Amino acid sequence: MIDLLKNIKYKGKRLVALIDGEHYPEVTYDAIMLLKNRFIGDFAGIVFLGGLEKLITSNLGDYYNEKVYKIGDIDSDFVKALDFFNPDIVYDLSDEPVVNYIIRMKIASFCLANECSYMGPDFLFEYEEKNITTDIPTIAVIGTGKRVGKTAVSAYISELINNENKNVCVVAIGRGGPKEPKVVHGGKVEITPKYLLDLSQRGFHASSDYIEDAFNSKITTIGCRRCGGGFGGKFFMSNIKEGMKTAESLNPDLIIVEGSGASIPAVKTDKTVCVLGAYQSWENIIGYLGIYRIMCADLIFITMCEEPMADKEKIGFLEKEIRKINPDAKIVKSIFRPKPLDDIRGRRIIVVMTARNEIESKIKNYIEQEYDCRVVKISFNLADRKKLKNELEQYRNYDSILTELKAAAVDTVTDFAFSNKKNIFYMINIPIILEDKEILLKEELIVS
Repeated sequence: MIDLLKNIKYKGKRLVALIDGEHYPEVTYDAIMLLKNRFIGDFAGIVFLGGLEKLITSNLGDYYNEKVYKIGDIDSDFVKALDFFNPDIVYDLSDEPVVNYIIRMKIASFCLANECSYMGPDFLFEYEEKNITTDIPTIAVIGTGKRVGKTAVSAYISELINNENKNVCVVAIGRGGPKEPKVVHGGKVEITPKYLLDLSQRGFHASSDYIEDAFNSKITTIGCRRCGGGFGGKFFMSNIKEGMKTAESLNPDLIIVEGSGASIPAVKTDKTVCVLGAYQSWENIIGYLGIYRIMCADLIFITMCEEPMADKEKIGFLEKEIRKINPDAKIVKSIFRPKPLDDIRGRRIIVVMTARNEIESKIKNYIEQEYDCRVVKISFNLADRKKLKNELEQYRNYDSILTELKAAAVDTVTDFAFSNKKNIFYMINIPIILEDKEILLKEELIVS
């Protein structure tokens, strides 16, 4: 990895080294000399992370003959060190016990959020500038993982802004998106089960996010695809650049760029909304550079803020940790509730979802009370075609299927309904904002 530092692209770049006091100073000194010799750019200084076992002097600046920034607490001080040196690359010469893998993920997050790369003997988290730009106001909707409700939040925001007499266009990237960016005019095209099944039979992923967005919010969407997703959210392959050009050609007032999973489109945006699921463990969020995503956000949208997904203590903990990382970001808490897009009164239905089965009783009671129907079964296997088909075949005492437009909703569920003479209905998930913060949300999302 050290040979990578000779790459011509690093010429003129600034590098700082991370060291600790658990290494004998002479060893660290020789390592820094080697690093300086190998690096093609400029050596800016040293960040001392702590550890005292082998430290023989407190005057580290004189010993190394370099500027040294001493860290008291990595969570609160590391970004200050980055501000002090303004490096392009941070090279880590430290090790356990001063840094473990959780701390390294934090350091990687801090580096990427401050537009610098983080490198060590066998790893590289490389910051790359977002090189897709537009003059049209743009909002990114990203997430700290899959199934946190990104698409539902994106559709909700689209409708919210569209109601302010703004012409909104959503560019959605998915792992099943089309090879060429595809436009769906949600307000003009009648998206029926037959329409979706026809798309599926022609080889398209008919429940891709862009179709779900068009279906949910009745606005214009553009479908793009991507493959791969790095720790920092970078794609291996995508047609998002072409999708943004297509969006610009439609001359909207606002473009919403919707990420896929935990990926982050390389689009320079005016504002960023980060969606976080309250059920997620903080360790998981930290371990997958969720801190980086939170640091990038202007608004944090916490979904599923209810038991049994998360109790008040867990939600309070998430809020506290988020404010430590990004005190300037506004936080909105929400829950989801299903909304069928057609009348299901009097039906005996199977409900098919991608949600977590912990909320089964809540969803069942809500649908039956709100929509005057009987829920025979709820399947949470919409992303598992084999289990899903077995469930649909196993139960007989139902006449209708109510499904989210995700995963296998078309190629398996809709196809099964047509083949077995069952009624097929689709539903959307509506975010319900807690603590009456919809006005705050509108204000935060206004982009001029």
